[in-house]
Parts: sequence; structure tokens; C-alpha cells
Amino acid sequence: MTEKKELETNLKRLKMPAVANNLDLRLREARENDLGYVDFLSLLIQDEIASRESNNLAKKIRDAGFPSALSFEQFDFNFNKEVLPPATVRDLACCRFIERFENLVFCGPPGIGKSHIASAIGNEACRRQMDVIFRKTSKLISELSDPLYPKRRANLLKKTIGCHLLILDDFAFRKYSQEESEILYSIADERLGKKSTIITSNRPPEDWYAVFPDPVIGGAILDRFVSSAIKLIVAKGKSYRKEKNILSK
Repeated sequence: MTEKKELETNLKRLKMPAVANNLDLRLREARENDLGYVDFLSLLIQDEIASRESNNLAKKIRDAGFPSALSFEQFDFNFNKEVLPPATVRDLACCRFIERFENLVFCGPPGIGKSHIASAIGNEACRRQMDVIFRKTSKLISELSDPLYPKRRANLLKKTIGCHLLILDDFAFRKYSQEESEILYSIADERLGKKSTIITSNRPPEDWYAVFPDPVIGGAILDRFVSSAIKLIVAKGKSYRKEKNILSK
């Protein structure tokens, strides 16, 4: 085995694949530019750091469970600017409310971009090294009430309570059972003042009481999720999906 081959093998054993992959390129640059040993090594280390940061971001986004790769780069800030002021949306994209452990309640008719904005904020949070979970509310509570996999359920509950940002999409889309209500209360209570939650819903908060079988637990959930939250309540707005369908015809 040549010295170079042995070096590449050892780099992979040390879990430094970016250094191994870029070794030929950096050796050529070092020869062409008369780089010193420190400059040469610094370039290789920068390659490894960049690779690890990129891989870590990709894993965070994958683990978050976003429905698709939605970001603010794809968002049309002018489409519904009358009801969704671009300055407000851009401010939320800075994720400062997450650092303050505040919630965001985003309600409005279907198609105005609630899930897109929530996903894009989650994407930005991942870029800031935050742990994010995105779930349809019904799917999450279904997973958390599944009796067949207690260990998986316990792990998911721990992640749901502990992540920096929890996104509950389509909240109050249907009525919840007593068990489901208790799960939502547990999440809301554990996260209150410690973590941030984004809730999207087609219904305004005052209509949420009807989806809970017990008005006491329903009121407690709303109090924890909504009372001190940032609220974006949109009564009407243009639908992205309808517009897209019209343009595609």
C-alpha cells in the first residue's frame, strides 16, 4: 500500500471522508500555489467542517418530517401581502420567537400558505442548529396513542416535548377523543415557557373548544398553546393551490 493510499484509509477510519475525498485537489492546489503545511492542512479541515455541517443540516431536515422541501426561497411574499404582510413573515423567519419560547398560532382558510410558512420557518430553525418536528396533528396523536409500540411511542413523546420547535399542522381538523385530548394537554403543558410550538389551523381558536370532549381540558390546552402566542388570524385570502390549478390549465 502506498503512503497516499494508507493516508486515505486512515482518514476514513477516523471518519474524515471529506478530507480523504478532497486530498488530491488540495495537494494539487498546494503545489500550484506553493502553500505552506499549515495553509494546506487548514483547507482540508475547512472541507471536513463544511461537509459535516451540510450532513448535519440534511439529517435535521430529514428527521423533522417536513412534507416537502418548502423554504422561503420558494415563497411568494406578494401573493397574499394584504393579509400576510411580508415584513411580518420575514420577521418570523428570523426565528427570534423560538429563542423567546413563544408559540405561533396561524389560522386561515385552506391554501393561503400556512403549512408552507410553517415548514419554511422550521427549515430556517434547522439551519440554526435547532431540533424540529413537523406533524399533522392527527398523525402525531395517532402515533403517540399506538399501543403496539410502547418504546417507539415513548421515544416520540420525549422528542415531541423536547424539540426546540414543534409544528402541529391542521390542528382542530377533527374532533379528538379523551385520550387524544390528554396527550395534547401533556405536550402543551410540558412545553409551556420552555419550547416553541407553531399551530396551523383552518379554524380560529374560538372554534377549537368544540373538538374536545371535555371543555375543561380543552380550555387548558388552548390556554397553554394560545394565550401568550403570536397570532396570525387571516379571515380570507387567495389560495395558492387554486391559482396554481388555474395557471396549469
